[in-house]
This record gives sequence, C-alpha cells and structure tokens, in this order.
Amino acid sequence: MKFLAMDFGGTFVKHCLMDEDAAITERGEIPAPLRSSDDFVKVITDLYEKYKGEIDGIAISMPGVIDSSTGHLSSAGAYTMAMGGKNLFELLKGKVDIPVSVENDGKAAVLAEKWKGSLEGVTDGAAIIIGSGLGGGIIMDGKLRKGAHFASGEISGLFVTPGNYGFDNLAATGASTTGLLAMVAAAKGMTPKQFEVSEFMTMGAPDPDPNLPIYSGRDVFEWIDAGDPVTCAVYSKWLANLVWVVINMKMMLDPEKIVLGGGVSRNPRLLADVKAEYSKFAPILNGFSMAETAIETCKYTADANMVGAVYNWLLLNK
Repeated sequence: MKFLAMDFGGTFVKHCLMDEDAAITERGEIPAPLRSSDDFVKVITDLYEKYKGEIDGIAISMPGVIDSSTGHLSSAGAYTMAMGGKNLFELLKGKVDIPVSVENDGKAAVLAEKWKGSLEGVTDGAAIIIGSGLGGGIIMDGKLRKGAHFASGEISGLFVTPGNYGFDNLAATGASTTGLLAMVAAAKGMTPKQFEVSEFMTMGAPDPDPNLPIYSGRDVFEWIDAGDPVTCAVYSKWLANLVWVVINMKMMLDPEKIVLGGGVSRNPRLLADVKAEYSKFAPILNGFSMAETAIETCKYTADANMVGAVYNWLLLNK
C-alpha cells in the first residue's frame, strides 16, 4: 500500500509518499494555508490529483483538538482561523474518493515513535515535539491516550508562570522553537518577522527591512555556540521552560521514557542541555524516592508527524 502523508505545520505543509513500512519515496513542501478552509482543502486536493491512482489513502497530521474518528476539529492550532470548528471529512466529500485520516500532530508523533521509533516496546511513554508550537503525545498501557475530549497531551496550553493567564505565558510561547526565535528577536530589538517563525505567531508584528537577512533556528544555535551573551541568556530561560514541561510530564504520568522531537532535537547539544537542566531536579526526585525516567530524542524528527499519520491511518482502517 502507498499513502500520501501530509503534516500541516505552522509555516509549511510537508508531504511525502510513504508505504506501510514507513519507507518514503518522494517528498515536498508547500507554504501553510492558514487563511481559509478553501485554501486548506485545495492543498489536499491538488496533491491528491497529482498522485491519484498511485495512492491508497491520505494520512494527515495537523495541530488542534481532533476527533480522528469523525474528522471534527474543535480547534486547529495555527489553522484555527481557517479550520476551527469544521469537519475535514465533510469538506473533502466529493473531492477525494480514497480513505482519509487525520490526527493531532503531537499524537501522530508519539504514534510514530511507538510504531517504529524510540518508544517501540514501551508501555508507558510520552513525546514532546518542539516546533511552531509545543506538541505532545502520551502512550498509556501500550495505547495512544486521546482523552475524554481528544485533548490529552495538549502541552502547548500549559502555563509557565503561576498567576499569568495570558497567551504570552503559554508553554507554546515560551518553550517552542518559534518561542525561542521570537524571544531572541525581542531581546535583540528585532521584529520576529526577521526569523523563520510561524505566520500565526507574527501577526501584527512590523515587517522587516526587505534587505535584512532572515534568520533560522540554525543561526540562533550558532549564536549560542559562539557564546553571544544576549542569545545565551534567552536560551537559558527557554531551556528552563522546556525542562519545566518535561518535569511536569514525568511527575504526572510516571512514564518509562520521555522523548524529544521536532527539528530542533537534531541539534546535538539540545539533549545534553536538557539533561543538565533536568539534573537540577535530582534532589526532589531523590527526596521522594522517585524512579528515573529516561529522556531521549525521537528516532523521527522532521518526518515524525507523517510517519505517525500513516500509522494512524493503518490503525483506523485495519
């Protein structure tokens, strides 16, 4: 079998052809259709028409609170303006004549790791996906935990500092890759639009001088490695926010393993830095005689959501 796998991120839609063993034969990238449901559906149908006759199903990963059995999107993260409250399957009726599946991106990522990745064989585990937002997924008793309202693992909505209930205090803002870049921009007196961040996170921000360069996460980590004091101070704060999420997942879930994913997890220093910050929690763990939880990176980084989307399709259509 062959699938069109699609991962709707905050900046781009990644897509590929993938078989039932997670082997990828073709891939591409399209700007994120954030403004309307028509644009969103057109991305799917254009790719469907391109690969029609070659594929047996379409497997979609995207942000939001999603009922994967009905296709209803209670919310849609960066796509809320375009897709919030809509039913994806209804929108695709008459336009696509092969089975379509959709799952939350964090849940898709943890499914990928459970299927063929760092959580394979793990009964209780969790994934934190660091990207445009902060995705999460939980495996309990060997199965994906969806929650009573399909919102289990929505760690983007955790608050970092008690008493501040604004969007600026969400884990999605303070511990995501977009959050890191936006924090660096603010600390350096730059507009966040000078960085490769989600359009959803830069609405209302001033446009930069078109002659100025656009910086990526790789650039920011180069500044960190070079010891730039402003960037390093921001990174320390960002790292503490991220580890705060790790600690809370460890204490609430008692998993065997927590895995970190997203493009930033490919940076060789991230895991070591997270473990060093997490080690400051050791006195509490020891004081409560708590068993250790392994912290690792995901096997799948850029492809995790697409791999998990295909596994979700297989689970729903077996």
